[in-house]
Amino acid sequence: MLPGAWRLTLEQPAAGYRFSLEAFLLADFVPPAAAGPCVDLGTGCGVVALLLARRFPALPLVGVELQASLLALARRNVVANGLAHQVALVQADIRQLHRLFPAGAFRTAVCNPPYRPAGSGRLNPHPEKAIARHELTLTLPQLLQACRHLLAPRGLLVLVYPPARLAELCARLEAAGLRPRRLRLVHATLQEPASLALVEAVRGGRHGLTVLPPLAVYEAAGKYSAEMQAIFHGRGLAAQEQG
Repeated sequence: MLPGAWRLTLEQPAAGYRFSLEAFLLADFVPPAAAGPCVDLGTGCGVVALLLARRFPALPLVGVELQASLLALARRNVVANGLAHQVALVQADIRQLHRLFPAGAFRTAVCNPPYRPAGSGRLNPHPEKAIARHELTLTLPQLLQACRHLLAPRGLLVLVYPPARLAELCARLEAAGLRPRRLRLVHATLQEPASLALVEAVRGGRHGLTVLPPLAVYEAAGKYSAEMQAIFHGRGLAAQEQG
């Protein structure tokens, strides 16, 4: 059972790919003015789509997942939380979504994509984890090409990515006509280098990037920071912006 305003019960694999705090950070970083329909690319067990359904009760959502085992979990989670009227699920390869959806079908896209290029680092022996973490079935250019097709003009892409590949991400976003608009770096503590980057891009947007204050996940004492606790309870950056 997720805490606070999220009010969600989620089932996830015991041994396969499991969601982490990145899901909360991504759902929180979506701007309050986000319009629908919204597509969650690589929805896994459906956690980000369900978090967004709680944040935006009127937002139509579509979750896309390649792996049948994870999609089955997502379907059970959608039904268990009474959100089948708001969240639709599709088993599909992101690289082939142009065959399923017309150009400009979505106003918002969210994604927690594979971070590691194929051939880099140790490949996890569990297939769910390997596909989720390494670019085995989807590269960054392929993802952004799909997003450009799916998003309407001025549509938003919100994603989480490793800072080590931030320069590459921004260059490839620009090349795909998806202009970076907001950036926030996430640190374990403010004394440590950033471990994640939250990025919002606009299809056909104007030049101009806003870099938000950094987010610390933990205090120096090892406890979750006040802001991270607020995000876990649905009262993070998004709630502050709405207020």
